[in-house]
Amino acid sequence: MKSKNKRPILWLSRTGLPGGTMGRDLSNLGHPLLWEPVSQSTIPKLAGLDPVMVIVDSDRVTATVRKLLRSLHKLRRSANFVVFMLDTKTRARSLEMVEGRLIKGRGVAAQVSAALDALEAAGKFNADDREARHQLKRAKSELSQLRELVVRDDLTCLYNLRYFNRALETEHSRAERFIRHYSLIFMDLDGLREVNNRYGHLAGGQVLQQLGAFLNTSLRRIDIPSRVGGDEFVVICPETPKPAARVLAERLRHEIEGLKLRCDEDYAGITASIGVASFPKDGNTSEIVLEHADRALYEAKARGKNTVCC
Repeated sequence: MKSKNKRPILWLSRTGLPGGTMGRDLSNLGHPLLWEPVSQSTIPKLAGLDPVMVIVDSDRVTATVRKLLRSLHKLRRSANFVVFMLDTKTRARSLEMVEGRLIKGRGVAAQVSAALDALEAAGKFNADDREARHQLKRAKSELSQLRELVVRDDLTCLYNLRYFNRALETEHSRAERFIRHYSLIFMDLDGLREVNNRYGHLAGGQVLQQLGAFLNTSLRRIDIPSRVGGDEFVVICPETPKPAARVLAERLRHEIEGLKLRCDEDYAGITASIGVASFPKDGNTSEIVLEHADRALYEAKARGKNTVCC
C-alpha cells in the first residue's frame, strides 16, 4: 500500500518503532511510521509533524508523558488526529485529553486500522457537511434574491404595489392595536409625460431610476417607499403624525425640485405634487387613509403642482 502524500502515524516511546508482526502490520496500513522519543525535546517538534494519529507507548504516565499529552491536546484544536495510550494500567482521569485508547497485545494494528477508517469517514462527512452548508447558504441567498425580486419594482428598486398593500395592512394593524400614528405620503411626478414625449420612454425610465435611488437614500430606515403606478409613489411613515409627515413631504418636494435628473444627454426638470394623510386622524381603515392621501394629491395637482396638500 502506497504511503506517498499520506500523513504519518507518530509513535512516541522510549525504545523506538515496534518490531515484529505489529511493526509490519502497522507499516502495511499505508501511512508512514515516525518515531519520536518520550522526552521534553519532542514537544517543540509536534506542531511540525502533522500526524494523522499519535500513539503513546508508555508503561506509566510520567510527568513527561503528561506534558506530551497536554501539548497534543493543544494541537488537537487545529489538527485532526487521535491520540492513543498503549497501557493497561493508566487511570481514566489520566486520559482526559486522549481521544481513544488501545491495549497492548494482539490486534493492535487492526484497532489502529479501524481508527484510521473512522477518521477518514469523519473527514469525508465533514467535507460533505461543509459542501451541504455551502449549498444551503447559496440556496438561502438565491431565495432571498427571489423574494426581493417578488417585492421590488424592477426599474426603481423601490417596493412594488403588492408589497405596499401588504406593508400597509401590517402597519395599520400595528398602529390600531397599540394606538399609534402612521402617515402616507402620496407622490406624483410633474413633467414626466413631457420627458417621455420629448426624449422617449427610455429617458423617462432613467428619470424614474434616479428618483428611486433618491428616495432609497433620503428617507428614514423605518419608512417604506413604493412605486404603485407609472409615476406614482407612496411612502408609509410609521410612528409619524400628520404635522411631521407634512414636514417630511415638504423636504422631499423641495429636494426633488432641486435634483439634476439625467435625461438622455440633457437634464430633466421634474417636480412632485404630494398628498399627505394620517391614521387615525383621516380614517379608521387603511383604505380610507389611502383615499384621503390620494384626494390630497389631486388637490395639490389642482393647485398648480409642485406643492404639498394635507
